[in-house]
Amino acid sequence: MNRWILAVWVFLVCGFASANEQEDKSLFGKNSGESFEGKVVVLKVGEDSLVNTYAFKYWKKVLKRADEEKAKAVIFDLDTPGGLAFDTADLITQVLPEVKVKTIAFVNTDAISAGSMVAFGCDKIYMHPRGSIGATGLISGSGAEIEPVMRAKLESVFASYVKIVAKEKGRNADVMKAMMFKDKAYSFAGGKVVVEEGDLLTLTGDEAVLMHEGKPLLADGICEDLLAVLAKENLAQSDVVVAEPTGFEAFAYWVAKFSALLIAVGLMGAFLEMKTPGFGIFGGIAILAFTVFFLGNHVADNLAGYELAALFAVGLILVILEFLVIPGTFFAGAVGVVMMLSALLIAMVDRDSFEGFDTDKGLITLTSLIGWPIVFLAIGLAGSTLLVTLFMRFLPSVPLYNSLAVNAELKRGTGIEKGEGEESVLLGVEGVAETELRPVGRAKINGKLLEVVSDVGFIPAGAKIVVTSEDGMRIIVEEIKEA
Repeated sequence: MNRWILAVWVFLVCGFASANEQEDKSLFGKNSGESFEGKVVVLKVGEDSLVNTYAFKYWKKVLKRADEEKAKAVIFDLDTPGGLAFDTADLITQVLPEVKVKTIAFVNTDAISAGSMVAFGCDKIYMHPRGSIGATGLISGSGAEIEPVMRAKLESVFASYVKIVAKEKGRNADVMKAMMFKDKAYSFAGGKVVVEEGDLLTLTGDEAVLMHEGKPLLADGICEDLLAVLAKENLAQSDVVVAEPTGFEAFAYWVAKFSALLIAVGLMGAFLEMKTPGFGIFGGIAILAFTVFFLGNHVADNLAGYELAALFAVGLILVILEFLVIPGTFFAGAVGVVMMLSALLIAMVDRDSFEGFDTDKGLITLTSLIGWPIVFLAIGLAGSTLLVTLFMRFLPSVPLYNSLAVNAELKRGTGIEKGEGEESVLLGVEGVAETELRPVGRAKINGKLLEVVSDVGFIPAGAKIVVTSEDGMRIIVEEIKEA
């Protein structure tokens, strides 16, 4: 118990230290990498880039730095199925119009949905010969159909974004509308590209460069690779630098991306630590996973901070007390679990989205604000359940477990251990439940107070019980019913 209190205290210190590392949002200032001056900066937009809010924050920082250091151009190298609509809309309507450096989109090979929006916002667009761009229709984060009133609101807002981008970049607004809305039929390039009512437009490379009303339909040319794009823009002699997160930036990116895994590992470690007295490795795993989770999400400029780290730690202490000090009370454990899950969920919420959330406008819904955090939390809970099940099934038979377990705390007579080839010394032994079993609690067996688990349902305090199973990690009991 003492080591758990110490571990939680260390976790709190880490949380406070991470939150107070710097007061402003620019945690690291200028990237320590090579200068962008006179160079072409390439930003890779891959399969899952547009679903990670930290990627947008990083791109904004790179674009600002490219301006400050007078880069020659920024190229978005696009091969993506799409992602977050509002984050992308902010990028193309608020960020890119302020960038003085030339911005170029290279569709290499797909810019679908939100990926096409990124291309819309750039000064120039080039297509790979086998590239495709479009299908920009709005869908919910879960992929489900949006209810009609909300869809009308969203499409009205995004129609205004189309007008802004068309004016800023000199694009054909009807082409973007045909990709985004399916309420109207369109015909482009003398009937060579036709969109029926109810369909969304997706252009191939050859179609994107067709002439329409005296200028290309959407793209400025077709290029096999980035070298060809540079040649088209008279940048072939320029140095090229691929901007990628480094150091703490990369750390924040990966933590934000794999938060669900950290939750699963942390919860698994915490549960197994409380189930294996004298075996401290799982506690260390839990503390490490949750410290990385909170610190990484803090660095990624999500809502993770010392307040949520403290809330989680207090909840964890309550759960520990429920398991090890006052088992069967239920209330302390339930409150602790709610506090822990709430802290984990809120810690993954994007700070910018939270500060811009306006329920009166009704466009950014609560679901869109916390949708991905809920998904990550659900995956983490499911993953921790699976990991715990696997560990409790196979861990007692692993030689490493026996070598790491502290045998001094498991002396013969406690009924917790059994030697190789021995039958359980507690199987069939009767006892009395000292606390309520919901399903975990304590019972007196062979004169010893032991932690036990009810096989089926609730067992009241004072009830007679019998041991039905014991695997080295759990003692399973059932109530003896009076005849």
